[in-house]
Amino acid sequence: MGYDLAFPPTLSARLVERENRFAVRAKGESGELRLHLPNSGRLRFLRPGTELRYRPRPGPRTDGRVLLARDQGRWVLLDSRYAEEALPPLLARFGYRFVRPQPRFPEGHFDALVEVGGRVVPLEMKSATHVEDGVACFPDAQSARAVRHVAGLLAHGGVLLFAVLHPSGRAFRPCSVDPAFARFLERAVRQGLRVHAVRAEIDPRGLRWAEELPVYFSP
Repeated sequence: MGYDLAFPPTLSARLVERENRFAVRAKGESGELRLHLPNSGRLRFLRPGTELRYRPRPGPRTDGRVLLARDQGRWVLLDSRYAEEALPPLLARFGYRFVRPQPRFPEGHFDALVEVGGRVVPLEMKSATHVEDGVACFPDAQSARAVRHVAGLLAHGGVLLFAVLHPSGRAFRPCSVDPAFARFLERAVRQGLRVHAVRAEIDPRGLRWAEELPVYFSP
């Protein structure tokens, strides 16, 4: 079975320390590295010794960009840009047609413009990397921005897609840490917002979209 998106070549490293939300120190074959972490989530599975795959890109502040991390023997995608690049083949499954990326609306930018039932509407993709007992969730911290996105999607008849980038996810629900988002999303779904959650299968060579996951709202 092929990939919906092939990844660029990467190198292996081991996590030494997460310095802050956007940078880690790691040890690779060439020695100690400082790497950009393109994911501000809590990522509780990132512990010293965690295996990473990164794209080397020497610069004034970092030596590269983290792409993947390994959790309990399975790869997790930490750079959601690649999930966004893999949107067109996924959207075709739902009968949606990808039009273009990053459309601007009065509420701000969304991830894609798609054609749904003859209408062109915005789509926002939210990445979920936090999984507990097989249930993926988003957001892992309170997010007023996520509420604004849902409001904008509802106003324009748009689509919300939760990309579960941790392969152990078997269902999806809003994280309990942000009950305001959970309540707002549930109301939006009752008012007609289209919501999907899809799990990705990931390895260092690429990403393939697996099954659509059930979406729950109650604890």
